[in-house]
Amino acid sequence: MLQIRIGAERAVEAGDGPARTARGWRPGMSEDEAWEAGRGVWKFNADRALSQSEAQIINAAGTVLAVARITGISKRGDRYALEGELLRGDPRVGRPTPSPHLSRNPVTYI
Repeated sequence: MLQIRIGAERAVEAGDGPARTARGWRPGMSEDEAWEAGRGVWKFNADRALSQSEAQIINAAGTVLAVARITGISKRGDRYALEGELLRGDPRVGRPTPSPHLSRNPVTYI
């Protein structure tokens, strides 16, 4: 599993990946919003990311915000954005991740 930890919501700079106005997490966010906020853009190993079946978006406290099946990646300069099928209603959403994010980097492989 590829796990992405996102911090507090902040404005997006021009040219910062997928069309969006903010990135990060805020209370009350839907699974769709969390997936869009967390799926890119990141520096990661493309082959390793594509070898994972799922992506999990978590906040800094370790709460699962969204889970998606990875279907591909898109290149954004020297970074990547995940493409995937959001698994809406996944029972892991809203619960602490069973796989704590131990890396200092926002992207890790579990």
